[in-house]
Amino acid sequence: MTHHHFHASRQWSVAAIILLALLACSCEEAPVYPGDSPDQATQDDILPVDPPSDEMDTGTFSLHCINTSVRSYIGGGGVFIIAIKPDPQFSGTVQLAVEADPLLAVQLTRYRLDEFISYAELTVEPCAPIAQGTSTITVRATHHGRTITRQLGVDLYEWEQYEPGTEIIKRDEFVSWLAKEHPEVGDLSAEQFRRYMTYPQILIVEHWTFLNQDWEFRVCFHVMIPPHDWSMMLLRRRGCAQPLLAARRDSDGTIAEIPVDEYPVLLLSAHH
Repeated sequence: MTHHHFHASRQWSVAAIILLALLACSCEEAPVYPGDSPDQATQDDILPVDPPSDEMDTGTFSLHCINTSVRSYIGGGGVFIIAIKPDPQFSGTVQLAVEADPLLAVQLTRYRLDEFISYAELTVEPCAPIAQGTSTITVRATHHGRTITRQLGVDLYEWEQYEPGTEIIKRDEFVSWLAKEHPEVGDLSAEQFRRYMTYPQILIVEHWTFLNQDWEFRVCFHVMIPPHDWSMMLLRRRGCAQPLLAARRDSDGTIAEIPVDEYPVLLLSAHH
């Protein structure tokens, strides 16, 4: 990647920092897409405070949301991945804007995307007294005077955040396995995670998410007695669009890596 790919309106120091951030992305065996970067110190922090001029904007883009709805509850959470796909004539910056109920506590990792940094993550952490039902988040992406709008749904259920239990045991079994089989991911046992049930009110197979600045670590397990008490994990580096790896643990304790698309990700519609 050469400096002439960056727009003239950006300072050379800014371009160098962004280039280093892109080169630093280590998604290992997962597919690497333009814009993948695990650095959660958002690149917007090093760009000018004022929105950049659209004089350099050319071409068009499409806007994609990898998931358009999540199930959640007060004290729970949820993650959306938002991506732009520029056309060959694209240049400039896409500005993101979000409208949502303040009680969803929405956070967006980046408010500006371009052909090199093309992904942003949007997280929710619903808090009281938000009501049950479907709460809508509106995402607007603007470039060269054209705005594309997408709506995301947060299906809010009556649910409680229980004290840590079996999900911690299941996660730690995979953490021990990762330390031996994938030391490149680092010591996850030393990481602090925020935990929440990924799909409240689904109990035969429980799904949990452990989220921090660096990782989205999902665990699911079959709530049955041996030999049917299997469990699975899915690990995604924050800032990367695709999961890094997945694994399954059988009742006898054997853990084996599996294709990431074999981990059950439920795409559920609103229940109200």
